[in-house]
Amino acid sequence: MYVPLILGKPLHLWLGIIMIFLLVFQVLTGKRILKLPFVYHRLNAIAIIIIAAVHAFFGLGIWFFNFQIR
Repeated sequence: MYVPLILGKPLHLWLGIIMIFLLVFQVLTGKRILKLPFVYHRLNAIAIIIIAAVHAFFGLGIWFFNFQIR
C-alpha cells in the first residue's frame, strides 16, 4: 500500500488541512456565528467523520505499517 502525492505533498497532509477548515466551519455553524440551516452542520459532521477516517488510515499506515509515499 502507498500514499499518493498531490502537488508534491502526501495525501494525508492535504486531508489534515481540509480537516482544520471543516472543524472551524463546524464550530462556527454550531455556535451560530455563521447562521446557516442545521442541515449544513449535520452534513459537515458527516464529511468530518469520513475525511478523519481516511486521514487516520493513511497516517497510521505510514507510522505503524510503513506505507510508502509515492
